Amino acid sequence: MAEQPRRRGAARTAELLDVTLALAGEVGYAGLNVEAVARRAGVGKHTIYRRWPSIAALLLDALSRAWTTDLDYHDTGDVRADLREQFLRSAPALAGPPIGPVYRAVIAEAQADETLRATLHDRFLRTVEQRTLDRITHAQETGELVAGVDLTFPAEVLCGTLYYRHLLSARVVDERAVDDLLDMFMAAYGRRGEP
Repeated sequence: MAEQPRRRGAARTAELLDVTLALAGEVGYAGLNVEAVARRAGVGKHTIYRRWPSIAALLLDALSRAWTTDLDYHDTGDVRADLREQFLRSAPALAGPPIGPVYRAVIAEAQADETLRATLHDRFLRTVEQRTLDRITHAQETGELVAGVDLTFPAEVLCGTLYYRHLLSARVVDERAVDDLLDMFMAAYGRRGEP
């Protein structure tokens, strides 16, 4: 009997995240507020504030859920193929709705808001970087990548390249761009024959 309320709570949380992302796509980050989300979801503001301390935290959880639910890494045992597949799957998500326009608006707002910038990193970027780091570290452990190298910065470069292209340039993230990036990564960190 005690499990049903938890399921309702989880379902309500998912609904609030979906409503937030949809509303943010319509009004942008600057037009988003807890009152509007509560009204659209048919709940009181207290329902939202019990789960999230701010509209920024709510929106970034919504972005993170959309991102990680649909765009997590697969592990086929071929790190280059897995990175390529995930990056090519991510490209349309970063470029189009619901994630792309909302994420660009949050990035723009974060330039003048230190708290939002920290929240953006903690609730979204850190997750994306960590998932990439986890995948390439696993490849290092299985012998696909050179041993004894800290892969933290390479993971940041892999993710950062895609974000830079999408958010700050007019260049596309297409197969050639992804292949060139992965060629550089594998040339630097791929295992080159037996020691």
